[in-house]
Amino acid sequence: MIAEDSSLTEHNILERGQQRSTSSPVFVSNNEGSLSVPVPCAVLNVVFITVLVITLIALSVGKYNCPAQYVPSEPSSGPISSCSDDWIGYQGKCYFISNTTRNWTLAQNSCLKHGATLALIDSEKDMIFLKRYVGRAEHWIGLKNEAGQTWKWSNGKEFNNWFNLTGSGNCAFLSSTEVSSTECGQNLHWICSKAFK
Repeated sequence: MIAEDSSLTEHNILERGQQRSTSSPVFVSNNEGSLSVPVPCAVLNVVFITVLVITLIALSVGKYNCPAQYVPSEPSSGPISSCSDDWIGYQGKCYFISNTTRNWTLAQNSCLKHGATLALIDSEKDMIFLKRYVGRAEHWIGLKNEAGQTWKWSNGKEFNNWFNLTGSGNCAFLSSTEVSSTECGQNLHWICSKAFK
């Protein structure tokens, strides 16, 4: 009777094994510790991972190669507003960065026509932001030294030397590396600024 019970048990185990093999996929082990994965699953996983990697690379490259689409990582302070089409908004101000050149006085007059002045840079954040946009070209800003006077901004406010100003001219300009000065009659690009409306 014990022999019959053991043969029944073996028979039941074999029967259950066959039922399992028909109801769910079986991973066959070729060697100890390795599994043979169905080919369609493996191909699908490789394709999915490849598409994911390509998408991440494309997004990261696009972020750094499109400076005109720069969006500040920090929200602008002040009310949310929009600037005119050719102007860039940041930290409560609208900035215009020229693509032509003029002397300091003509650049200032051009800004005044738009209700702005040559750029007033009053914070480190503004300075970093503008240096990203101007590149290697030199751009007039609203800082000037009348003969025998102190440096003043376009709005009449005295410059408090919060950044290093180099050069020996009477009008200041900004480049990606420094703020310097040269003679006001030079033809440079320029930056206008005005507050959000």
